[in-house]
Amino acid sequence: MSELALAQHLHGEASPTAATAEEAVWVERARGGDMEAFDAIMAKYEARLLRYLTGMVGDVEVARELCQDTFLAAYQALSRLHGELHLSAWLHTIAMNKARSHHRRKKFKIFVPIEDHDLPASSVDLQASVADSDLVRRTLEKMPKQYAEALLLQLAGGLSCKEMAGMLHCSESAIKVRLMRARDSFRRMYEQEGGQCTI
Repeated sequence: MSELALAQHLHGEASPTAATAEEAVWVERARGGDMEAFDAIMAKYEARLLRYLTGMVGDVEVARELCQDTFLAAYQALSRLHGELHLSAWLHTIAMNKARSHHRRKKFKIFVPIEDHDLPASSVDLQASVADSDLVRRTLEKMPKQYAEALLLQLAGGLSCKEMAGMLHCSESAIKVRLMRARDSFRRMYEQEGGQCTI
């Protein structure tokens, strides 16, 4: 399975996001209590955070709750933060912490949701797609937590290595090594499960 195919299994094509001038304006306005500005932030990041959280907890309803909790925590914290804010990484950090708190109460598992656009037209293709998604999910569950989390942050969250480094409080080089090891671990385990992997 290629890296692109894995990304599509997780959520579709990943696109890295950098802090933009427009986001800076939204953040400043939201810090001042402007709900429309915060709504714009939510509109931009809600789907990405929901995909990431669904991958982390495996239950769309729980992921929706955690996503709402993430935005509530972000809104409450915005007025206390000063200086430049890397919005995507900051929101994903809050979401990751919410998912980790959820997992403290439950055994850690990673789920790979199948979205409507991922489903093939024919039933034969559907069976193959479901089996393949199940294989990806099982493989991610067997991986060390830090590796599975790194892959999900990059592929489902669309975060760059730089954003992940800031989020996880380590160097960009450490993130690149973690992702390299994560891909190697995924490839090895995926092939042991009977899949063909090209990442």
